[in-house]
Amino acid sequence: MSDRVWTVKEILDTARRYLEEKDIENPRGNAEALLGRALNLPRIELYLQHERPLEEAELSAFRELLKRRARHEPLQIIVGSVEFAGVRIEVQPGVLIPRPETEELTERAAAQLAPSISAPLRILDLGTGSGCIAIALAKRFPLLMVDAVDADYEAVRLASRNAQANGVSDRVRAILCDVFAPRFLSSIAPPYDAVVSNPPYVTEAEYQSLPLEIRAHEPKRALVAGEDGLAFYRRLAELLPTLLKSGGWFAVEIGRGQERPVNAIFAGLNYGLTVHKDMAGVPRIISGICPKET
Repeated sequence: MSDRVWTVKEILDTARRYLEEKDIENPRGNAEALLGRALNLPRIELYLQHERPLEEAELSAFRELLKRRARHEPLQIIVGSVEFAGVRIEVQPGVLIPRPETEELTERAAAQLAPSISAPLRILDLGTGSGCIAIALAKRFPLLMVDAVDADYEAVRLASRNAQANGVSDRVRAILCDVFAPRFLSSIAPPYDAVVSNPPYVTEAEYQSLPLEIRAHEPKRALVAGEDGLAFYRRLAELLPTLLKSGGWFAVEIGRGQERPVNAIFAGLNYGLTVHKDMAGVPRIISGICPKET
């Protein structure tokens, strides 16, 4: 590479073909994101600087990033961050990477919050991971206070950093505790106005068929919920009467094909359940409202 001068356009075309050969999804988009990282440029600038020649140091940095992606290390981890529901979220190995489906959960929660946010509200984000849901909602609603809970120490540290970076650390409290622990309720401060969660919902069998880049770089605990993938929902159904105020609501993400079993788990609560489909038309979110006391 050092024997000739490469332009931005030429190196992008070469990288796209290389990633394509390595069976990387969306090779062009990946190449652009990686080169943007190497040059510290937003992707739009790559198009504006197509004929710009690259220096050897820039090429060397890009080659290293490209090799990591070719080994199927997740793009978000290589780049170090992801855009999520209007905020920038840092990501790291060992913590669940925010996904588009969870953005839809965040938007559903925002739509539920919007009519009632004229006064301070408190919500609980269960299994916060990077803090993406809690931070996106707190950023959008200045009167919102969020307890962001996770059982993983590194996830809690990352959520705290992300809250600080996005200017909401005074309203997003990252808490280390396990929802399955007997003393879970004493670690938080119920009741809340709402509970939101992107929980683990993958079965043990499904986990074995997940892409290697997920199994090698994201925590199994944040993905798998028992043999049938439903352990979290059973625990949440036990907790919701204590977690929610009268008239409070919850919204949780579910996996493909889980609509009926999750509905059945929550049916006994009489919470007026609603199923929401994602952009692909797949049932993805279940929400409900705690009846108001009379």
